[in-house]
Amino acid sequence: MNEPTRSREPANDGATTASQGTPTAVDVSTSRETMSTIAVFLAGPVIWSVHFMVVYLAVEAGCTGDGPGLNLLDPPVPTVLTLATTVVAALVCLGTAAWGYRRWRARTGDGASEAHAESADRGGSLAFAGFLLSLLGVVSILLVGLPALVLPGCTP
Repeated sequence: MNEPTRSREPANDGATTASQGTPTAVDVSTSRETMSTIAVFLAGPVIWSVHFMVVYLAVEAGCTGDGPGLNLLDPPVPTVLTLATTVVAALVCLGTAAWGYRRWRARTGDGASEAHAESADRGGSLAFAGFLLSLLGVVSILLVGLPALVLPGCTP
C-alpha cells in the first residue's frame, strides 16, 4: 500500500498575517492581562454612557410618561434617582481611574526590565489612556448629574 508522502514545507492553513505575511501560525489568543488592559481603557466611557442613559430614561419616563408602570417614576423620583446614580457612577469611575493609574505605574515603574519594556509600553500607555478617560468620565458624570441639586427635574 502506498503511504502518502509528507511534504517538508509548512502547511498553508491560512495562518499568515498578510499575503506576504508570516508563514507560521500566529498566536492570537487573548490573555487575562490583555483583557484587563482593555477593560481599564474602556471602563470610564462605558460607565459614563450607562449613567447618562439611566438618568435620561428615568427623567423622561418620570416627567412625560403616563401609564400603570410609569407612575412609580413620578417626581421626586427622577431627582433622587439622578443624584443616587451620579454618586454611584462617580465613585465607580474614580475606582477605575485608580485601577488604571496603578496599572500604568506598575508597567512604567523603575523596576521594568529591558525584556519587559515593549510590553510595558503597550499596556502602560493604554492604562494611562484609561486613567485619563476615567477622569473625563467622572467630570462628565458630575456635569450630567449635579444640576439635579439646583434645577427641578420636571417643569410643568
